[in-house]
Amino acid sequence: MSAGATGSPCDGLTNKGVKLLVLQPTPFCNIDCDYCYLANRLSTKKMLPKQAVEIVDRLVSAGVVGTDLSMVWHAGEPLTLPPSYYREAFEGLSARRYPFTIRHSFQTNAMLINDEWCDLFQRWNINVGVSVDGPASIHDAHRKDRVGKGTHAKVMEGIRTLQRRSVPFHAIAVVTAESLLHPEEVFDFFLNTGIDRLGFNIEELEGANKTSSVAGDKISNVRRFFEVMAECQERCQHKISIREFENARAAIQGLRGGSSPGSSQGSSQDVRNDQTESFAILTVAWDGSVTAFSPELIDAKSKDYGDFILGNILRDSIADIFSAPKYTRIANAIEEGCKRCAQTCQYFSVCGGGAPSNKYFENGSFESTETVYCRSVVQIPTDIMLAQAERELGISIPKDSPRQAA
Repeated sequence: MSAGATGSPCDGLTNKGVKLLVLQPTPFCNIDCDYCYLANRLSTKKMLPKQAVEIVDRLVSAGVVGTDLSMVWHAGEPLTLPPSYYREAFEGLSARRYPFTIRHSFQTNAMLINDEWCDLFQRWNINVGVSVDGPASIHDAHRKDRVGKGTHAKVMEGIRTLQRRSVPFHAIAVVTAESLLHPEEVFDFFLNTGIDRLGFNIEELEGANKTSSVAGDKISNVRRFFEVMAECQERCQHKISIREFENARAAIQGLRGGSSPGSSQGSSQDVRNDQTESFAILTVAWDGSVTAFSPELIDAKSKDYGDFILGNILRDSIADIFSAPKYTRIANAIEEGCKRCAQTCQYFSVCGGGAPSNKYFENGSFESTETVYCRSVVQIPTDIMLAQAERELGISIPKDSPRQAA
């Protein structure tokens, strides 16, 4: 449903529903990464466990949850609250016997992981993501504790505890200017650590983070970084799965519902992603404040919108939130940006319009098109995977493919 469609405010939710619910149990974080997008990470306020249950109840009552719901506990360091907090929340949700499956995920800096946390992860089948940027020299340059000391050693203790307890996890590494200069060292760190699922987040201009060490003319270094990642991945016989390459392969194979890369662009409605879909992603702050589209908008301020809060899910109805004037304005702008991407970008079938938060914070408008994020984690990995397919399959990439357009 486009923002200007008629009918019930919740009509656009009933077909696909909320896919991802990001809950901020607390904005507090026990470390002080210099590229963090969250402004209020010193606050120790928290959402009550029963409020997490109430939030899901409200979504269910509004009929906007499909057959599965992913719940990510994030937007702060979730492990600064005790395991008992999550046991109460999970037991409350489980007692509801919703007609859909809930899959819980934590994104953590791993510094607080111990056996009690592993018990919780295993009891509730938690999807665990660990934030670690690579070897200590790279990681500690940006991920420091509250007194300015590097956190790598403590993170590695948490990782070893997960491995000792056979708790599956993946890693997310922020790519900074330091990373770009040492791609092989970064890859070898993850290989030697025994991490086999890995994603890369290019250091971004978002929210409270107003600068990026990879901005400007560093894009050629980003391309070389991912080229080396692909070479290392092949050399170790794909012992590490890299998210950006997997996403590109899936798009090339037409597994994301759109046309294959390089084909003529359809309308912005033909190919979408969750960040550009109406309410496919909801992010709820500790106090019930809610935003849609990109989770990074939850804590951000804006000269155009003031902030990106659409209402309070603990007080306002889903219908009222969905019909709020601010929501309509933001949704219309995001839709216009998708249309422009569909008209101008040969990679549109890969990403479906990009990440609204990156468009806004890099370009100053949701209605804009290409960003450093697009070039770094969509275009470049797609180029590399297309070239790989060309070599392996002996095919010729069409002239209008994304690779020719880069």
